[in-house]
Amino acid sequence: MEENVLVCITIQENSRRLISEGARVAQSVDAPLHILHIRKGETIFDNPESSNLLQDLFGYGSELGGEVHFLCSHHIIDTIINFIKENHITQLVLGEVPHLHTETTSLGVYEKVLESLPHVHITVLAREEITLNATI
Repeated sequence: MEENVLVCITIQENSRRLISEGARVAQSVDAPLHILHIRKGETIFDNPESSNLLQDLFGYGSELGGEVHFLCSHHIIDTIINFIKENHITQLVLGEVPHLHTETTSLGVYEKVLESLPHVHITVLAREEITLNATI
């Protein structure tokens, strides 16, 4: 089976780590890298700041050899699963979501993908904690 790697990102600076990990995985298995952002709703262009960060993230992903995908949907997990099926994804990289239990949490994605597509290897990266040091 030919390998294909997917990284699911959100509009956060932390997504750079996910893209880097996805690129590392793709290189290690000599596979194409797909980077996916799904915007809940009908447009990704309602906030200029978000659009700029997303453009930056996708530029970074492109530099690492990734193919970038923008999708809009009200059904995030189903859209991810359909993308995985349509693009024959074998490896999925997700970021950990902080203690939220909604349809879009990484655990929810992990469980539903595993249930629907048990052949997909899933990597969930832990969140990086940011520590600020102040000297007074």
